[in-house]
Order: sequence, then structure tokens, then C-alpha cells
Amino acid sequence: MALVVQLIYLPDIPLLTAAICLGGIVLAFASRWALSPLKKEIQALNHHAQNLQDGSFNTSANQLRVRELGPLANTLNSMSVKLQKERGTLYQRELLLDTVLQSSPTAFILTDANENVLMVNPAACQLINTGKSFVGSKLSAVVANQAELAKALSKQRQGLVRLHDETVWHISANHFQLNHKLHWLYLIKPLTREIRREELTAWKKLLRIIGHELNNTLAPLSSLAFSGQQRAQELNQSELAQFFDTINERSRELNDFVQAYISFAKLPPPILEVMNWPRLINQLQDLYEFELEGELPALEWRADRKQFQQMLVNLLKNAHESGSPPEQIFLLFSESKQQLTISLRDAGGGMNDEALENALIPFYTSKNMGSGIGLTLSRDIIEAHNGAISLHNRPPGLEIIITLPKA
Repeated sequence: MALVVQLIYLPDIPLLTAAICLGGIVLAFASRWALSPLKKEIQALNHHAQNLQDGSFNTSANQLRVRELGPLANTLNSMSVKLQKERGTLYQRELLLDTVLQSSPTAFILTDANENVLMVNPAACQLINTGKSFVGSKLSAVVANQAELAKALSKQRQGLVRLHDETVWHISANHFQLNHKLHWLYLIKPLTREIRREELTAWKKLLRIIGHELNNTLAPLSSLAFSGQQRAQELNQSELAQFFDTINERSRELNDFVQAYISFAKLPPPILEVMNWPRLINQLQDLYEFELEGELPALEWRADRKQFQQMLVNLLKNAHESGSPPEQIFLLFSESKQQLTISLRDAGGGMNDEALENALIPFYTSKNMGSGIGLTLSRDIIEAHNGAISLHNRPPGLEIIITLPKA
């Protein structure tokens, strides 16, 4: 029986084998055909993932080629959009930080643990290296010619330092880890203007107190002197009348002197109005002779007219008292959309180094009969308008430069 079965099925073995092989081939082609779209989807997603890895967040998975893996493609696309927004935000923050550092008056210096300078801003370059970058240099070598600054930086802690030009700076030194390496960050902030303002405020407070006490004394003294003069004239005592007249005159002069200081101590906030430049120049030329160079400002500028006039009167008065010929005193205006610059030049020989350094300090004067408040009052007026004043020796005399921002 077994032999019969073998005889019956044995001839069909090649056919069965062929059928199986054919079925396998068909199944393989069918599987390949069925899996081909899925393979393309995987390739599309893999290409998108590679773009994300390369930092290209502005691409997305091809939605026309992704069907079965659509949820995964949507997740990758959402991730791409989020990463693109975060990178844009990070770029804007870096741009803002760089703008702040580049425009800040505070000197910024970043070094490693070996004092190698890694990053600086323009304020640091100007303070330490005459405007030139010193990235890559040793910090101690760069500041070696500035003994006060070098000593302050070597302490690596907070403190104040007064440099050779009498400017005052606050130094802040902090260390931190970046990429597991020690770094030092130095911030050097100018404080000269703030300290002088505090000094000026203290002087003004003292002046108000002294002025009040002197007024309380001068008023009755002047009244008594006037009454004594009248009584002496009634009694025909000419010598006594002249004596009381002298007391009265000196009391009046002392009162005028005190009132000048009190007016300096009580400078009110500026009341801004559109400046009428032709009218101002005419008023100034009625008081002092000078030459106007160039054209008057064409743009609209706002300032306190009375204070502005007083400031220019003080400066023109100083120019005339310097001994400069009136025809060599020049007033020049120049302007941009953001700033007005006023230059006043004379031919009075300029100032010596000591006078130039202390000219803006309250009550400093090199004149025998000077009060020392003219330039200080002018600076106070200018700073009340958020401006700045500087003095420079420009042979054959002195040049005063005033800058005022757009109000």
C-alpha cells in the first residue's frame, strides 16, 4: 500500500515544488509592492529628521508621501515649527544682548582663568586701549600702563577706582563656569557724573541753608543802615551818613551775591518750548559781541528758553573775560535728527591743565573776583536737558562743546 501511495504522489513532487516557489515569488513581489509606500514614508521621515539634525527647521515631512505614518509626521512637523520659533527667539535675544553690550557705557571684559581676554565691548576698548580691540591679549598686560586700574582689577572684587584723569569708576568682578571652565567677567561702570551730581546736590543744600541764615541777617542790617543814614542826614552828620551808606551798599552787594548762589541752588526743572533761534541770537548779541558761523538750526528743538539763554550768556561772558577779541568769538550750530551740537570758540589763550580739569567743579575759579558758579550753572542747565558739556583747548583759545538730544 505504501508503495502504491509513493507511486501515485511521487510524480507530482516537482509540480508542487514549482507551485511553492511560484507562490513564494508572488508573495515576495506582493509584499514588496505592499511595503513600498511604507518604505517611501519612512525615507521621507528619515530625510526630515536629518534636516532637523542639521539645524534646518524650515522644512516639513512631505504630506503627499506620508499616509500610514501621518501622526509621526505631524509630530515631527510640530517639533520643527517649535524649534524654528525658539531659534528665532534665541537669535533676537542674542542680537538684543549684543546691541546692549556694544552701546553700553559700561566696559565689559570676559577672560578665562589665565587672564586671556575672550570678549570686550567698545567701551572697554576706549577705556583701556584707546579704542582698539585687545581680544586675545593678557588683561594684566593691557592695563599695565594704568596703575590704578591694574591694581583694582587684580583684586578681582567690587570697588571704586579713581583714574589719573580724575574720573571715577565702579569695578565689578564675577567668576562662573562655562563649559566646565572657569571664566571671569569684569564690568567697569563710569560714576563720575553721578558722584558730581551728588556733590552738587550737597552743595546746593548747604547753600540754601547758608543763604537763608544770611538773608535773615542782611535784611534787618540793611534796614538799620538805611535808617541810620536818614537820621545822620537829618542831623547834618555827613561823615556818619557816608558810613551808613557804605554799610548799606555792602549789604546790598552781599545780598546780590547770596541771591546769585541761591538761584544756582534752586534751579527749577526746565519748561520745554520750541526754541526761537533768531530771537535768541538777537538777544545775545544785544549783550555780547560775537560772530555766528554757519546757519541756525532748521529742525524743531525744545528747551527752556530762559535757562538756555542764561547758559549761553554765562559762556559768552567767560569768552569776553578771557581777553579774546570779540571778532574772534564764534558760535556755531550743527544738527542731526537725534542731536544738536553747539560750539563756542574764543581766542583767549585757553586754560591751563588744572583750570581745565576743575572748571566744571562748583565754586572753582581762577579769576580774582570770580564766584565759580557760571560754568557749573551752565552744566547744571545742560544736564537738566539731558545734554552734556565739554571744554577743550583749541589754539588760540578755548572751545566749549554742548550736545543736546532730541527732546
